[in-house]
Amino acid sequence: MATEAELKKIGIKSIEDDSFRKLFKADPVKAAATLGITFTPEQLAELKKRRDVLEKAGLRESKMFGYPYT
Repeated sequence: MATEAELKKIGIKSIEDDSFRKLFKADPVKAAATLGITFTPEQLAELKKRRDVLEKAGLRESKMFGYPYT
């Protein structure tokens, strides 16, 4: 389970590293694994839902980490 601190780490990495951001967009599980982070099925489903909403709004996926997972 990814902690809130780990989710923030992914968000920061997505902002700072273009290649990580591309990998995260293509395969969030693989990208997170490069940082030693894993998602629960619920976190992954929520992540994908938020990514879809943000892409429709024209925002980068790195912006999705402003919300805590519960």
